[in-house]
Amino acid sequence: MNRFDRQERVHQIGIGGQKKISQATILIVGVGALGSYSAEQVVRAGVKKLILVDPDTVSYTNLQRQTLFTEEDAKLQRLKVEAAKDHLEKINSACQITAIPSPLTADIIDELSFTLCLDCLDNYRTRDLLNKLALTTKFDYIFASCAGTYGNVMAISPLKGPCLNCLFPNIEKLKQTDCDLIGVNTALVPLVSSLQVSLALRYLINKTEVNFHELITVDNWSMQFNKFQIKKASTCPSCQVAQPHFKLEEEKSNLQMLCGENAYYTVIDEEPNMQKLQQFLRQKDCLLSANRLFIHFKWRDLPVSIFKNGKIIMYDLPDVAAAQRQLLLITKLLKEA
Repeated sequence: MNRFDRQERVHQIGIGGQKKISQATILIVGVGALGSYSAEQVVRAGVKKLILVDPDTVSYTNLQRQTLFTEEDAKLQRLKVEAAKDHLEKINSACQITAIPSPLTADIIDELSFTLCLDCLDNYRTRDLLNKLALTTKFDYIFASCAGTYGNVMAISPLKGPCLNCLFPNIEKLKQTDCDLIGVNTALVPLVSSLQVSLALRYLINKTEVNFHELITVDNWSMQFNKFQIKKASTCPSCQVAQPHFKLEEEKSNLQMLCGENAYYTVIDEEPNMQKLQQFLRQKDCLLSANRLFIHFKWRDLPVSIFKNGKIIMYDLPDVAAAQRQLLLITKLLKEA
């Protein structure tokens, strides 16, 4: 039986379109609310390969809007990419899924080969990095975002049409915004991800039909949809300057808040010795859980996750000042270990 029979009957797709979908590799950056929905849709649609990039672990606050994850995933604080991979393989075992539990970096993009990227991120600092990588590495992507009851979707081909910085000239200010102040309507996420995947499938079948100048907006409370034509900005600091002049600002040293949680993270330059750290924590009688990629434990009564790649996530912190104080304690801990 042909599992894609109903999709092939859609005349805009057909057998030929399904063949193109089945040959595609999709990269999804950010496996949270949007990423989990979009990942499930492209896997069900029949893509050949899926690459998931996200350094975060599953928490109970994710379950309100992140469809792939379960209470068991949250209890075990599983890496999102690995939990998603396990669940998605049960949906379509033919899809080859690669899980990369890491923040986005230029090195990761350089090592990957993909047909299209889906931007499912929850912060503009990493979105800005992705946009600049798209310019330097010359790839197209589908931008999508959710905040409150309001969503945006746009296909971006930054060398030809407007880039993300053209769309958001104030991107430097957006990089400082706190998504926790706004929240996300549960029902908005699948609506926006469906628009994102619809554009992705259209791109895979015939990208000449995709409008790279069109921003789609939706408010799922007022039930309003709008389309806007976006022009390439002649003074855009990202796509209208010589490419070597801008800085690829990767996630190093700066404390960032995780969307939807009282948690902060940073990435340290030196990767920790995980074996020595585990031994040190056990000597201090710390309760911990660990696998090959990270160690989760409590330090001064506050939960902390330290990853093999140098990422540190600190939980249950009321503000950035408390996060900075906790980071000093963790830095001291790593030196002692």
